[in-house]
Amino acid sequence: MSRWTIVALACAVVALLAGLRTTSGSAATAAAPDGKAIFASKCAACHQVGGTGLGPYPPLAGNSDVTAADTASLILTVLNGRSGPIQVNGKTFSGAMPAWKDQLSSDDIAAVVTYVRSAWTNRAPAVTTQQVAAARNPAALSGSQIFAARCATCHQASGQGTSAYPPLNGNPHVAAADPKGMIATIVNGRSGPLVVNGTTYNGRMPTWKGQLSNADIAAVATYVRSAWTNKASGVTEQQVAAAGPSVLSTVGASIYASKCAACHGANGQGGGRGTFPALAGDAVVNSSDPAGMIGTVEHGRSMMPSWKGQLSAGDIAAVATFVRAAWGNKGGPVSEQDVAAVK
Repeated sequence: MSRWTIVALACAVVALLAGLRTTSGSAATAAAPDGKAIFASKCAACHQVGGTGLGPYPPLAGNSDVTAADTASLILTVLNGRSGPIQVNGKTFSGAMPAWKDQLSSDDIAAVVTYVRSAWTNRAPAVTTQQVAAARNPAALSGSQIFAARCATCHQASGQGTSAYPPLNGNPHVAAADPKGMIATIVNGRSGPLVVNGTTYNGRMPTWKGQLSNADIAAVATYVRSAWTNKASGVTEQQVAAAGPSVLSTVGASIYASKCAACHGANGQGGGRGTFPALAGDAVVNSSDPAGMIGTVEHGRSMMPSWKGQLSAGDIAAVATFVRAAWGNKGGPVSEQDVAAVK
């Protein structure tokens, strides 16, 4: 084989490899996820094409949680889902967000989150695949580290609280023998007034389910229950996993106003010149066992329609909880489990 033939073959190989690289690069560019298309197929049914939200699903356009400089919370919500009421622009939404971590790749999630943060009136920076990948596999932190990163801004480094957020140090709710109430507050969040040691606090506690793993919540709850002057026992992952979804009176009040007040009155005083009974002071409403009230709401009675199938178990629990505590009523809260138990 001549020297020139060898040179020609070498040039041909180089050209071929260059062509392969160009084709590969073009394919990679063509395969880049389209955040707008992902949003249209996976998210728009609930959040709407224009990001306006619908019914129990919050708007994404003009939502400060979506455009926040710290993207960790938003990324974790998309990865892990979220349940329980959330407040956006002064309104409460209770739709459940599914977890997308097993259905969308890190590239897909980065693309759709970037789209949402820059679409409509939003003007926030992009999210990278590396940020999503890091959120999928976070480094384990101790309870004290999680508290410092997530909780100390509101509750303060030494658990002393502020005028809006209650103290955790010396708080009987925190140090209770049964940690169920504290766990539920961390998992589901809380809004509305809370009295601690005779002082009322109105700061809103966010929902940490989906933002922190069960192990993280157990770690930070254990830390808080044993820090400072607190001397309560630890919390396990199993206890965290058993915490049910939140039932908030604010959600129940909204449901009552839209579904019940027309007949029973805005203040539970009844209506229709005696046709519709008063709920304020009603014996069934105030019963220690809520089964009778739940059954009436679910199955109807006389002129009372059946709400089963029209309201979810969570919504029925929320409105029952609201009614049993409103207008001087002294009935206890109702859980989704209570509703499910009534056939």
